[in-house]
Amino acid sequence: MGSIAGGQLASVGPLVPIYGGGALLAGAAVLAATIPDRGAGGGLPVSIVIDRVRSYPSLLVPFAFGFIDRLTAGFFALAGVAYFRDAFGLDPAQAGLTLALFFAPFALFQYPAGSLSDRIGRFVPVVVGSILYGISIIAVGLAPTYTAAAGLMVVVGLAGALVSPATMALVTDIVPATEHGAAMGGFNVFGSLGMFAGFLIGGTVTDLYGYLAAFLASGGLELAIALLASRAVYRISFSDRAQSHAGFVEEM
Repeated sequence: MGSIAGGQLASVGPLVPIYGGGALLAGAAVLAATIPDRGAGGGLPVSIVIDRVRSYPSLLVPFAFGFIDRLTAGFFALAGVAYFRDAFGLDPAQAGLTLALFFAPFALFQYPAGSLSDRIGRFVPVVVGSILYGISIIAVGLAPTYTAAAGLMVVVGLAGALVSPATMALVTDIVPATEHGAAMGGFNVFGSLGMFAGFLIGGTVTDLYGYLAAFLASGGLELAIALLASRAVYRISFSDRAQSHAGFVEEM
């Protein structure tokens, strides 16, 4: 929704989306202030993230996927929008709608994709989904027409939806329930760094080598993490399923 609303507001004026976003954040802050704060405070120290990784080295696998996945989102949010405007002459509203072709299916299909990963395991959604995701990102940059590129953006969103919930579920598969909060906090730390890297890499590569190179870099990183970490994902996914089955048999 943000890409659609932001694009429409940008058609009114370049600073209007900033004003609108600021107003929404202010409203959210007022609403949040009405909810009692039961947290201990202090946020999530980096030392806790490092400690979790030391205790569970396998966490680096979903953390790495989270970093690259968010990197691609950051790439589309900056370089991707600029590409569609420059390559196909879109105005801000049209560029926002085009970005929504990615984010809408990405949001809507995460629940069924997560349910699928619960049934078949994490390997296929994470590894095969990441390969499809990387290929479809590169295909967007190679698309000869806007219609083809827009259709491929839907494919990118569907592939991303297949990957995202299964990657987060890997985190909860690795650590015990009492440590899910800290582990997911670490996952989001890596994800936020990935989003920042997506802005930086997308903008820098585009400036130096052009849009196609930026699409190749973004999609290539997704393909690389899928191939390099495939064995680790397989080991985590199927060892966890075996342990769950053993626990179920013992309870019987």
